[in-house]
Amino acid sequence: MFIVAFLLALEAPAVRRDLRRFVPNDYRTDFDQIWRKVRKMLYAYVRGQLVIAGLIGLCSGVACWAIGLPDPIALGLIAGVTALIPYLGPFIGAVPAILVGLSQTPGKALLVALLYLLISNVILNFVYPKVMGDAVRLPPILVIVALIAGFSWGGILGMFVAVPIAATLRILFDHIYPRLYERPA
Repeated sequence: MFIVAFLLALEAPAVRRDLRRFVPNDYRTDFDQIWRKVRKMLYAYVRGQLVIAGLIGLCSGVACWAIGLPDPIALGLIAGVTALIPYLGPFIGAVPAILVGLSQTPGKALLVALLYLLISNVILNFVYPKVMGDAVRLPPILVIVALIAGFSWGGILGMFVAVPIAATLRILFDHIYPRLYERPA
């Protein structure tokens, strides 16, 4: 979803123009309002993902430095870049650090694995829902529920799109719900 959001941000005018053609004239103002909110939310989602990735990279790099692994900055950068893959990324990013630890001692490799597991669990279970919830204006519990629902419906791919879809549904609900109770003039 990070890549989709990034590409949508680049291609937003063309995508908006193409989608707007299918919207009846009476609803184009509504479409424009919803489009602006969804686009703003996707930008916020990308920023939130970057914050989480940066935090994972920083914590991982500090952990590698603290236990004496060579090139902790590179290992932290690898962890940060792979953290852009929601939930699985930090575990993928741990592999190079574990291999570097293994080249020193098996005990150090185990320590690296435990530290990366601790960092990823704390950030993904406590920090991620708060940061992403604030970014896309959803309560953290709804971020967690969206991720669980996304995984159960679509596996890993479902997790990629779960938070932006939940936030888009909230935007639609916020726009449509008040109109259900408008009284005709």
